[in-house]
Amino acid sequence: MNSIRKQCLLATGGAIALWASPAMAQDTTTTYVDLTGSIGFATNPFIRTVDSQSSVLGRASARGVHSWAGERTTASIHGFVEGTTYFNDYGLESIFNLGGNVSHQASETVTVFGSAGFSGDLSGQLSNRFLYVPPIAEVPDPTIPPPPPTIENPDAFDFAGRTYHLYGQAGASIQTGLRSHVTVSAGASRAIYDAPGLDEYTSIWGTGAYTLTLSERTTVGATLHATHTGYDNSSNNSTIINPGLTINTQLSEDWNASGTIGVSFAHVERTLTDDSSTNLSLSGNICHTTGESDRLCAYVDRYSAASASSTVLTTTSAGVSWYKKLDERQTLQLSASVSHYVDEVLNINRDVNYFSLAASYSRMINDRLSAGADLGARSLHRDGIEDPDTDITGTVFIRYRIGDLG
Repeated sequence: MNSIRKQCLLATGGAIALWASPAMAQDTTTTYVDLTGSIGFATNPFIRTVDSQSSVLGRASARGVHSWAGERTTASIHGFVEGTTYFNDYGLESIFNLGGNVSHQASETVTVFGSAGFSGDLSGQLSNRFLYVPPIAEVPDPTIPPPPPTIENPDAFDFAGRTYHLYGQAGASIQTGLRSHVTVSAGASRAIYDAPGLDEYTSIWGTGAYTLTLSERTTVGATLHATHTGYDNSSNNSTIINPGLTINTQLSEDWNASGTIGVSFAHVERTLTDDSSTNLSLSGNICHTTGESDRLCAYVDRYSAASASSTVLTTTSAGVSWYKKLDERQTLQLSASVSHYVDEVLNINRDVNYFSLAASYSRMINDRLSAGADLGARSLHRDGIEDPDTDITGTVFIRYRIGDLG
């Protein structure tokens, strides 16, 4: 955790092309759009240190999903756009997210895949939105890498400008034996900032992986990931190489777990200096799923990535999310996360902690109409810099679904 992964259909061109192909049999589809209107109050919506303002707000959003699965192909497109009117000096602001992914079995031994997305954010507000809850949780295919993680860059939190993130990737998984696969993929991403002092950049990456199936429930493997980032306004650049070991296991019918541990080697070249660092990298995820009514997940991540200040930022994060269908008409969602950011390459004094909490309750009025309440809190803490006031935002909403009821 994802808004326009939406706003640009760049994100879904590959998926749409495969959808239109006559070779794809559409056995099942799900299509819906949720339209939501809400009113509420926010104490510091842009978590500003200077000129922070609380405000009554009015909000409208649309979230849509279109997924389909055939005999050899599965694909989905999802989108979210939200506009908020603040009844103070902030006026009208928007966030968005658009994304798509596709997987196609080209032959008995080869599967090709791709994903893309585009998002626009303001001060990290997307981090406490519930963007997409699939009707049935799926166990991920360990031979296909997920989309790259959303980069929450602390450089972009405490300002009123907008941040954009665009990415795309494609690859293939090849069965090399009865129990083994080799996967190769490549992609690129672009970070754009609507604010002075933040350096826009483009990253290009490639990944190679080997997976071995030990049993029906467990696979293990090894990965090698390399990323090169170049900045627009200078010759500054960074390279990160990350080898790792992976495991994915179905602990029981209800429990699934996956993990990666490795080492991240980073090198940064700047106009007047260059430096290198070595860091532990890891990710872990465990989920408990009970049919369509209950899903509880917890995760931990540590990784190095480019930042808007032409450095490499190491992020350590942990979180938990819970979706519960209380009965036939009521649902509850909760999420909480904490992220710790450290610049360890150029010895810049920066140590940032970011906390996010969100809750949503919904009750159906009829098959298509529902009402409920959302509550979110975000807090930013930085060494050596005054901390902004915590943002607490609460809204009540009414929602109408167009399309499949799900």
